[in-house]
Amino acid sequence: MERELLTQDAPPRDGRRSPFVLVDTAAEWRGGQVQTRLLFEGLCALGAPVQVACPPSSALWAALDAHPGARIAIPPGRTLRGLWTLSRTPAALFAAQTSHAHTLCALLRRPLVVHRRVDFVPSGGWKYRRPEHFVAVSAAVAALLSAAGARATTVVHDGVRPLPPLPPAPDGPRVLAVGARVPHKGHRVLAEAARLLPGVDIGVAGDGPLTYPGIHWLGHRADVSALLAAAQVFVHPSVEEGMGQSVVEAMLAGVPVVTTDAGGLPEVVGDAGIVVPHGDPVALAGGIRRALRGDHPPVEAARQRAVARFGVAQMVAGTLAVYRSVSGGA
Repeated sequence: MERELLTQDAPPRDGRRSPFVLVDTAAEWRGGQVQTRLLFEGLCALGAPVQVACPPSSALWAALDAHPGARIAIPPGRTLRGLWTLSRTPAALFAAQTSHAHTLCALLRRPLVVHRRVDFVPSGGWKYRRPEHFVAVSAAVAALLSAAGARATTVVHDGVRPLPPLPPAPDGPRVLAVGARVPHKGHRVLAEAARLLPGVDIGVAGDGPLTYPGIHWLGHRADVSALLAAAQVFVHPSVEEGMGQSVVEAMLAGVPVVTTDAGGLPEVVGDAGIVVPHGDPVALAGGIRRALRGDHPPVEAARQRAVARFGVAQMVAGTLAVYRSVSGGA
């Protein structure tokens, strides 16, 4: 069946333009799924034909309830059923939003753009030479893709909107981190830094399997804006990070940012935040201590940087330019 899929072209759509098909195989709702939804809505607003292939059980499918005709049902992960469904889907191009989507779409003879939002070192090989183009969220990610053999890469930063303002959360910590509780987010390092900051309330909003002592674990929160309103400092301790949407949200909210030099984070904050070496709890504690005493860049400069560099309109326009180039102007 794989041989057939590699050579099969989709039928025409009765004279209509074939759509750009965004493919997301994940079930969870994280930064990548937020960007896929924003991209879909932005492309629709510009009149571009676009559909989203994703699992019916996913949060992204539910987020697109207002556009039922634009959804294509595929199973989560990397499956033969998903491959078969995509092979029968007319598309001007496939735009893979996840690693498993990249693998599936690479097996189809259709123009392929892959979005890369993580700074994990790629394995290289045919999978990374196959796409006509990559869209990377930072120059750091683009450099890794180039080393892995990518044919062409364009940096398009994620688009981030200010969170709706809310009154300060009563349980909001003085120092706030937002992110999934997974190893590369660096919460182990944050817990070690917390031991060097006795009496400082440090909390993490996000779900996942990992916890460490000394931190207030807030779980998934729908009121991150209220937590930011209560926070004196925002900390992002990642040891690997493609860009960091939550850092931009904190900058837009006017909260001083302490982050690490992992991946694209220095590109995000520039000189408008405190940047420390990743994986270094002593340096991280020092950065938090410095921010708490007010020794940080002006928050208005950080807000202006976020507005200028990470708008949703810029993300949609930059991505659409890549799609049109790869699909021959479709």
